[in-house]
Parts: sequence; C-alpha cells; structure tokens
Amino acid sequence: MISICIPTYNTDCSTLLKILHNQIQDVEYNIEVVVLEDGSTAFVHDNVNVCEKFGFIHVKNEKNLGRAKSRVELAKKSSHSWLLFIDADMKPSTDNFILNYLRQTINKRPYDVFIGGHCYENLPNIFNLRLRYGKAREEATSEERNKNPFKNIFFGNMMIKKEVFLSIFSSYTNSAYGEDLFLSAMLRERRIKVLHIDNNTFHLGLEKNHQFLKKTEEAAETIAHIHNNKRFNLEYSKLLRYYSFLKRLYLIKPVYFIFKILIPTIRRTLIWFGGPLLFIDLYRLHFFLKHKK
Repeated sequence: MISICIPTYNTDCSTLLKILHNQIQDVEYNIEVVVLEDGSTAFVHDNVNVCEKFGFIHVKNEKNLGRAKSRVELAKKSSHSWLLFIDADMKPSTDNFILNYLRQTINKRPYDVFIGGHCYENLPNIFNLRLRYGKAREEATSEERNKNPFKNIFFGNMMIKKEVFLSIFSSYTNSAYGEDLFLSAMLRERRIKVLHIDNNTFHLGLEKNHQFLKKTEEAAETIAHIHNNKRFNLEYSKLLRYYSFLKRLYLIKPVYFIFKILIPTIRRTLIWFGGPLLFIDLYRLHFFLKHKK
C-alpha cells in the first residue's frame, strides 16, 4: 500500500527507522521501508544493521547521484502505489504518524499528494539561521498551508502517488538544491490535487549557517531557471514578486549593482549572527538576479 522512501547521505537515520518500525507494528496494512545511501561514507554500517534487524530494504549508491535522482531510484525500487518520502534528518512528531497517512489512502480521498508539514524543536540556538528561518517561515498549520497548496511543497515529509512522481521526475536532470520548487511548479501546471494535513515531522538537521546559504544560492538558481523556461507559473513566489516589482520600475540593474557591493557584508552577517531574516531575502534575490536571463 505504502512504500516509505528515505534518501540519506552521511546521516545516521537509525532512530527514525526504529520509530517507523514501532509504528508499522501497530497497523495491519502492508508497508515497506526503503533506505538509499547516496554515496555515503559515514553511518552506513549503523543504518544497514537497523535495516537488517527490521527487514527493511537498504540500497547503496557508490557515487553521490544527488537528491532528485536518489528519489527516482527509491521510487523504482519500491513495490507500492504510494510513496512516503521522509528525509533522514526528520523525526515524526506523533505516535500516529504512519496511521495518519494510511487513513488518507484507506478513505480514498481524491488527492494525489499529501504534505504532512514539519516543525522545529525549541532549541536555545538564536544564531542558527536554519532554525530561525524554519520557525519563522516554514512552521504552519494545514489550514494555513491549504490556502496556497502549491507554495509549501517539501519532500522531507510527503506522500505522493508513485505514477505522479515518476511522470514528473523521470527526465529531471538538475542536481542542484531546489527539486521541491520544480515539483511545486509541475503540480500546479498539471492541476494535480494536493492536500496539506497536520502530520508533522521535526526537522532535526540544522545545517551550519554557511551550508544553509549554499542551499539558498542553489534554490535561487533553480527558481531562475524555472522562470527562464517560461513554462511554469510561480506567481505565488515572494521572490518573483520582488523581481516583478523591480522590473516594473526598471530597477533590476541598479539593484543588482548595489547587491554586488553589499552581498559580502550581508553574507558575513548571516554567517556570524544567523539573521536578520530580511538579509536572507536579499541574499536570495541577489542570486536569483544573477542567474536570471
């Protein structure tokens, strides 16, 4: 019925696997768990041992293929019609996490994608940019997220029909961060039904500030490439609203020139102090403009 797909790269996901095992024991339906090590060199032994103990499937790529290709490989290795993608650095926030997703399929709700949402623990780390950004920009109830269902699309905790996923990603070749954005654009274009539910996972993988900035750069580049393509509608993107505003006022070139001067200072401030969040918006806009045709 459901294949739980966990891509991992140098991450110990044994705790997540134990939690999933305990929850699977409480349901009567057929659920498999597939773990894919995407060129990992660390924690592989720990993950293999837990998979063998619980009868989960463990696959290892010798070379790192990237996020999107790893998920495609997971989908092809899976046996069931629904794929539940969970990132290796996630942890279900309730004991009914699996059951909550099962209810969606058992009740045959008319949706092709379910987004559970994610949240962050209240850690005393005021200088961690990922934590501050996540709590301010990503934590939201299903009611809030369903107001604009294509905006908050995250692979870290998502159940999607296998046929829908493969039809979208079989020919996807971009290895940069931002496949969530591509999926969002494709779901909107194809008018695929998406429902957000309150079935959160805790996001435990809090990157260092410089690592989060690198992902921010890659995501901005991905949005620029999607927008350059002209096929997809990303009107819900705040970044594109900024861009449209600057374009109307013929300010793109002057603003980009100013950014080139200010970005080193903005970057140092974000790395040292983890904020303010306005700076991350300016940082993202700079790299979007850099890659925009």
